[in-house]
Amino acid sequence: MSDYMDKYGMYHDKPCVAGEPKSNNAWIYTAYAEKGKLPLDKDLIEVTFKKCIIPTTELTAGFYLIRTPYKSCPPISRDEILGMASLGFLKPEHLTGWSFSPYEVPKFNLIKTIKQLLELRGKHRNYFWQNNMDQIYRFAFSVPLQDRHFILQTWGKFNPFYWLVAKIDAMFEAKSGMDWLKYNKGLEVMKEEFPENHPLRSV
Repeated sequence: MSDYMDKYGMYHDKPCVAGEPKSNNAWIYTAYAEKGKLPLDKDLIEVTFKKCIIPTTELTAGFYLIRTPYKSCPPISRDEILGMASLGFLKPEHLTGWSFSPYEVPKFNLIKTIKQLLELRGKHRNYFWQNNMDQIYRFAFSVPLQDRHFILQTWGKFNPFYWLVAKIDAMFEAKSGMDWLKYNKGLEVMKEEFPENHPLRSV
């Protein structure tokens, strides 16, 4: 097993300690690994995914998603959602109205939203959920349109508007792992983002 693979069969950007991850973005790195044809135990990863679906009566969907089994913070992020979808586990049904918020999203309140946005200026990216800034949830946990196309595409579904937005998004000269994952662009970022002994440097 690679030093960068945890006990759940997931890849990380930092070495694991006795199989325990030290970072929080295993799903996107594991998706990169699959795209780069690195060794994966998909059965083990499927078990891991099921452990990341947490039942709750507090949300309309009846569940929410977490990054790693038995670890609910920090909340799951956009890149982790993409990683789960790319690996073939996350379905559109796992999202509520294209939201992956682990918290109840309240009715929109313009004044409260403006106040919370002003308060967020200069703050750490985790500040909004650590301080229960509920109006921000609808933005921070919303799946972008181009990502919605990618998720639908993994399940053989199609929405022409999402497809158009994805086409426009792909036209920009971005160079990131997510661009490589979604649009086959930006592979060189792997050589820059990961240390020399990281398996993703070889994809």
